[in-house]
Amino acid sequence: MPDSANKRRGRRGTELRIVDAAQGLADERGSIDGFTMDELADVADVSRRTLFNYFPSKVDAILGPELDLTSAPLDVFRSGGPHGDLIDDLQALVLALLETEDVDPAAIQRFDRIVHANPALLVHLKERMRRLAANLVEAAVQRPGGDLQARDVQVAVAVLGSVCEVAVTAFADDPEQDFAQLIVDGIATVRRLFG
Repeated sequence: MPDSANKRRGRRGTELRIVDAAQGLADERGSIDGFTMDELADVADVSRRTLFNYFPSKVDAILGPELDLTSAPLDVFRSGGPHGDLIDDLQALVLALLETEDVDPAAIQRFDRIVHANPALLVHLKERMRRLAANLVEAAVQRPGGDLQARDVQVAVAVLGSVCEVAVTAFADDPEQDFAQLIVDGIATVRRLFG
């Protein structure tokens, strides 16, 4: 395997170990203020310097890395694919991004507990979602044809975000469900209701 792939895999492993440790400490202590960055470095088995190279704060470590929108699925979306329909293509993009992530029911339930116990995290989550939405809108308006209005795409992305939020809640309540299918079903429900 090329060195760059090994480095990415090694970096990703360290990143995930830090996130898991941060979420574990926040959940165990009941608060994001219940542990220090030094404790987090110890639990994650990294140096303090390494920890800060990955995440500048406990909040960032708990939330984990932001979604990488420099991927091939985004390029396909930006070029007007894979289906040529904005909603179908947004759904395909979300599902493609999910394929690169491990959907662990226990981790989602733990994250849900942490967010509910620490409402300040919602502010940071909202800001991340705003950046993600802006990136998706920018990609959508670049699609061939150039006839998509930014406001229309903002509405579509907001609806998709709500569908994903409902899917996360449903999955946290019943992890036996297929998470990707919850998103597909949610979008189908939106189409049916708003036809």
